[in-house]
Amino acid sequence: MRDAGNNVVGAIAIVFPRNIADSDALFRQAEKIRDEMRVKVASVAALSGPYPVSRPEKVAQSEYDKPELGGQQSLPMTKAVTSGEKLEQASQEGYSEAIKGVAGVSPANSKGTANDSVNIRGIKLNLFSNYRLNGGLPTVGVITVPTEDKERIETLKGANALMFGVASPAGIINLVTKRAGDIDITSLAMAGNSFGQYGGSFDIGRRFGTERELGIRVNASWANTENGIRDTTGHSKFWSLGFDYRLTPRLSISGDHEYVARVATEQGGVSLLPAVNGVVPITPVPNPRNLLSGTWNVYPPHTKNDQIRADYILTDSWKLLAETGRSDGDRSRFTTRIGGYNIVTGAGGIVNISSAKQEYRNLFSRVEAIGRFNTFFLKHDFTVGVSKAIRDSISLGQNTTTLAVRQNIFDPIVLPPPVFTRPDTVLPLQDSTDVGVYFYDTVSIGPKWKVLLGLRHTKDDETTGGKQTSTSVSSPAYGILYDVIPSLTLFASYMEGLEAGGTAPTTAINSNEILPSAVSTQKEFGIRDSHIKGLSVSGSYFQITRANAVTDPVTRIFANSGDINYKGVEATLSYEFLRRWTFTAAGQYLKAVQKSPDPTFDGFTPENTPGKLGNVSLSYKPPWVPGLTISAGATGISYRYVNNQEQGKIPGYTLYSAGVGYITRVAGKRVAFQVNADNLANKRYWNSVQTGTYGIGMDRSIKFSVRVDL
Repeated sequence: MRDAGNNVVGAIAIVFPRNIADSDALFRQAEKIRDEMRVKVASVAALSGPYPVSRPEKVAQSEYDKPELGGQQSLPMTKAVTSGEKLEQASQEGYSEAIKGVAGVSPANSKGTANDSVNIRGIKLNLFSNYRLNGGLPTVGVITVPTEDKERIETLKGANALMFGVASPAGIINLVTKRAGDIDITSLAMAGNSFGQYGGSFDIGRRFGTERELGIRVNASWANTENGIRDTTGHSKFWSLGFDYRLTPRLSISGDHEYVARVATEQGGVSLLPAVNGVVPITPVPNPRNLLSGTWNVYPPHTKNDQIRADYILTDSWKLLAETGRSDGDRSRFTTRIGGYNIVTGAGGIVNISSAKQEYRNLFSRVEAIGRFNTFFLKHDFTVGVSKAIRDSISLGQNTTTLAVRQNIFDPIVLPPPVFTRPDTVLPLQDSTDVGVYFYDTVSIGPKWKVLLGLRHTKDDETTGGKQTSTSVSSPAYGILYDVIPSLTLFASYMEGLEAGGTAPTTAINSNEILPSAVSTQKEFGIRDSHIKGLSVSGSYFQITRANAVTDPVTRIFANSGDINYKGVEATLSYEFLRRWTFTAAGQYLKAVQKSPDPTFDGFTPENTPGKLGNVSLSYKPPWVPGLTISAGATGISYRYVNNQEQGKIPGYTLYSAGVGYITRVAGKRVAFQVNADNLANKRYWNSVQTGTYGIGMDRSIKFSVRVDL
């Protein structure tokens, strides 16, 4: 055992449970624990100081409050945790950059946009219901989500609707914020990229009080942003405050406040050309660094999140949880779409511009009782609760116009600002209110079996102007886990739930209208295995059925039309070998088919849905330079159809990356350097395609960061 200055201070013994098959894995875990303790020991003298007052453990925890514990999960669902180095690498880039290596995650927007969006299992996540803060509040997704104050990001797939209510069956992005620990933290960081972006951030954590019962964690960042588009610039700012306070040995409260603001020049979008004899010609990829719109096309969104929670330990086996929160966001944007151009020369593009000013408000509250008890030979982890979520969409005005000038997508000019000749159209207030009463019970039957039983009854009210619809749905969920051996688990699950309705795109006649919620179902079975030395594998087969929200190609009305059936296989592998090498891989194979009464897309694959995608990476820690890590990787995705009628497809691509990380001590302080290069081959590619518009990939970029722990 060494201290933070690399001086030997003694030895430690770490005791694990017996009957564990892989003793080498335990040895590596013991080394990891030792190394984590090392950074908390300032010197030998510090060991003789007062011992930190321990706080009582939570005797019962919600499943979505639990971090990953040795790869073990007690619910029949797929859960990927992104933390540590991955979050540091995503500094100033947002959550989508951090989770891009998770199996089944694919892009839904142009690379580098100010409001990231992803697909999971072929389904685009709803920006207003599928992103949760600490397992509760659904945040308003009008802006790139920062990671500087996040302890970890959980990508939850499977039986999640039982816990989160109205949400997509594809997955939940759960953003878990940092808290002050027993060791004071002061960190400074700087980051930038080869396009000229630069910025800084700080992270401060302290505990106060005679028993250190109050914890405060403050994070803030500012950046001059450059997304690679020439002659544009922007900036972002962010700050957060997290706290936890133990009022009594049984009662504690915690909360968070986040504020995010960003200003960015939005790129113009390249529209699909009309189909010729039923086939859409695929446009060559223009230079992604050329601005297709104008410097006036500024997007300045804001988001504010507030959340507070109380936990009360009723008995040694039961606790009560109460939480409330609010997320507010606003955006004012111009959406520029260029169509009708010459596919060879790029000239003659007709420029259509839409404007929209919107405000969004999410309110959330829940009360839960969580406990553990036995009935005969059965052990129960039981949760019962009630939650209420309100989502408001307020339109302050929208408009459309066509510019008199034409644009060349291969040799563009800076477009003049739009002049709207008609008054703005204001949509009526759209309000969605759902109240859910739910329970779920994870029953342990002996040492090998666990059964999940749950039911959620949801009453969902949707109001648009004077029109109101109400839906009451009882959504069952059940699953089973079987531990073949302690390190090998089989699981299966079935769940139903309400999914928030889609938002009509700007290309639809009813643009920005939010559709009513609809019932989705998901079946999944899989395996998790880590009994081979250094190897961890997980895989699953899933089936999802959900409402098909599409824009009718004739009427241009965005509405639900039948269902989409998704069937797929996904897997993740991590292998540590020779004590210095780590190989990781993640992939997905997916078959998605629309089932609709409309013959123009019945039986076809949905747009922007890849059949295959995956990534691999290899990292090496050379023995001759302690603290150095060298890595390389590749990400690939297959072709995707450009619309729901399969009238064309953008080609697949493979992108290569590399990175170097170095952790050392300077004047006794931990310093971490990181340099990463994306798209090493400088490949031109379409990143996505949806609602009749291509999403452009970006040229080669180099990102760098340095972090100092004071």
